[in-house]
Amino acid sequence: MKQIHNLKFFLAFFFLFACIMSYVSAFTVSTVDVDPPGNLVAGTPVTVTVMIDFPSRGGTETFPATDDLQVSTNLEGQHWEPVLNLDGVETHLQQNAGDSLTISGWYLSYSPGQKERLRVTLTGTIPANPSPRQDLVNIQEVDSGKNVITTARVAMPEAPFMAPSTTTIPTKKPTATKKIFTPIAMGTPTPASPLGTGAGIIAAFGAAFLVMKRK
Repeated sequence: MKQIHNLKFFLAFFFLFACIMSYVSAFTVSTVDVDPPGNLVAGTPVTVTVMIDFPSRGGTETFPATDDLQVSTNLEGQHWEPVLNLDGVETHLQQNAGDSLTISGWYLSYSPGQKERLRVTLTGTIPANPSPRQDLVNIQEVDSGKNVITTARVAMPEAPFMAPSTTTIPTKKPTATKKIFTPIAMGTPTPASPLGTGAGIIAAFGAAFLVMKRK
């Protein structure tokens, strides 16, 4: 009786473990590189490179063929470039423009013994008024019923605080006062008085008279 109880417990535990394994994410995000890093102002061009691994966890495939891998962003002017690396061999998948990229599980489903990695390069610009509520990048595994199984996201960096700039008005240099020099009035020659003029005439006649007398 005790053996039967233990067998039931083992079967229940195995069923529970199998259910948990079936809902384990089929992907892991190993690295996310943002260039340039840090808080960025609106309109800044950004390149985001995401490395997604598909580890083998005892399943029958690296990624469910019936599921989709969706990658989205709140950047503007988006461009996606996915590259699949399978056992060291790279394959460029179809590039895309828009706010999201969807890769069918058919392209990602391989035997668990193979080493699979997906590199997604996203380029775009920081939107107006960016905030952590937006997604710099959001990666989801979606099943055939459009139900989200797993999500991994990187929040949008918040816009840096811009202190109001104070404009310094240069002090206007005082205009130099032009100095105007008033010329000093020169004394007007005093006209000869009639008395003086007459004395000069008399002296002249006197000198002439003396000369004539000597002759």
